[in-house]
Order: sequence, then structure tokens, then C-alpha cells
Amino acid sequence: MTGASSGIGAALARKFATRSDQLVLVARTETALTSLLNQLPGSGHELLVADLMNAADLERVCERLRASDAARAVDVLVHSAGIGLPPGGYLGNDVEASQAMNVLSIDALTKLAHAALPGMLERDRGGLLTVASIAGFLPGTPAITYSASKAWAQTFGEGINYLTRQTGVTSTVVAPGFVRSGFHERAGLGASGIHEVMWCTAEQVAAAAVRGFDRGRALVVPGGVWKTVYAVYRLTPRSWSRAWFAKYMAWTARRTA
Repeated sequence: MTGASSGIGAALARKFATRSDQLVLVARTETALTSLLNQLPGSGHELLVADLMNAADLERVCERLRASDAARAVDVLVHSAGIGLPPGGYLGNDVEASQAMNVLSIDALTKLAHAALPGMLERDRGGLLTVASIAGFLPGTPAITYSASKAWAQTFGEGINYLTRQTGVTSTVVAPGFVRSGFHERAGLGASGIHEVMWCTAEQVAAAAVRGFDRGRALVVPGGVWKTVYAVYRLTPRSWSRAWFAKYMAWTARRTA
């Protein structure tokens, strides 16, 4: 479980732990992981301190996913690690900011899934749960590389779902909107500029994600408002939905400033 130390990742860890699952928690900060571990029910959980933007650390996590003995085999890969763009978006930041984001959302996910899936298919059980974003459907913001990276993660996760459709392995992508986790505040979008009904908690996202995963759903969009947004997106020309979201995000940014 990557990105387990905070936000949606920590909420997913707590949700899976209540099911008596044994977790391998992956994040960069040992103190945050240890704090989370002390909150989790059950026993046998494992901490793996790793920075997925570091090639050697990423390979250590891949090696852990390849473990095939019954006591250490990983049945579910949860990829929640990710970063956003600082205020200013794609053109307002150095290109390295976008590249770092892509390493987590694209490169790391590609390698981790490739390490985990062969063993899952051999055992004919398990799956992949990927945390993406509703922004992957709505690229009308200055942070276009963030939207693009999440669109890639969504396509990849849904593709794995189709690829494994005749097996006991599944793949679910969860695409939340605004989540109270500090993520949007770091991107310059404070809560004051966003209507209350647009927000979900990390716990609500985690509950919807796990429920959808258990049902084998390819895509989960948590929250009634965002389900409606996604439905409208599917029924209207892309140029309309793109323009609407761009205007909404610009209005939100003005209210937050």
C-alpha cells in the first residue's frame, strides 16, 4: 500500500485493516508510518520506508511485491502515492515538478503493477486498487499535467480490469473530487473557495473505493455531486465539460485567493 502515511492512503490502510488484512505500508517517512501502524487493528503489519521517486527504493518495493511464498505473497496492490503541482500549474512551475508527479502516477504504477500481477494471476486472486482523480476526465485547469497523469492512471487501471476479466484478479480505479486531506490546500485551493457539497472526506473515499474493489468495479467515483459531474461529462461534448471545469476552477481560485 503506497502513500500510506496520510490522506486517502492512510484512510485506505485503516479500512483494509478492519477486515483483518495484513498490510505492507509504504511511504517516505518512517515516523508517519509508525504513527499509523500504532492506530491500526490487527497484527502482522509491515513497514517499508521507500521513496518511489528513487529508483533503488522503487525496486525494493517491486522485489517485495514479487515475493511468492505463502506467508509474504501480496494479494492486493493499493497505489495511493502521488503529488500535485504547486500553485501556478504546468507553465508556472519548473518542468521538473511535472516530471516528479509523473514518476509517481505513471512510472511507479507501471513498475509496481508489473511486479505484482504475475503472482496474483498465478494464484488467481487479488487485484490492483489505484487512486486517481476526477481531474483525469476534466483537463481544463492550469495543472494540465496533473490531469493528464491521472487520465493515464485511469486508463491503465481500467485496462488491467479488462485484461484480467476472466480471472480471479481485478482492478479498480477510484476517481475522487475534492478531498479533505490537505492535498488541495497545498495546490493553492483552500476550502473557503469550494462549496461544502463538493467535498468528501478521505474516509468516505476509502469506503467507496474498497466497496467498489470488492464488487470488481473498474471505476469508482465517490460522492453524489461528483457522480453527477461524471455522468454529465459522459453525456456532453468534451469541449463543453472541459470549458465548464476550467471556468469552475478559475472561479474557485479567485474565491480562495
